[in-house]
Amino acid sequence: MNQDESIAMGTAGPAEERAQISVRLTPDLHAQINARAAETGLSINRIVVQLLSAGLEAERNKRLHLDEMLRRYRESTDPEETQRLGNELGEMIFGR
Repeated sequence: MNQDESIAMGTAGPAEERAQISVRLTPDLHAQINARAAETGLSINRIVVQLLSAGLEAERNKRLHLDEMLRRYRESTDPEETQRLGNELGEMIFGR
């Protein structure tokens, strides 16, 4: 469990150092975060930390998946598979 996860889970010890940041949110995003905090009974801070942690993890997983697809594309010797992987990579990188 990393520090962000431990803070999000409420298990960070008092001796662990925490950073404080300030961000500006759109009114819509602020309302969504407030609603999630009300639904879960968690603090707004805890919700923001959880969302940031989940977003960072999702980005890391996306990058790992892209790296794996690139590896498979480079190593492919089957023209059909190469074409399919190339199309998938194009969609991942440039969208549809």
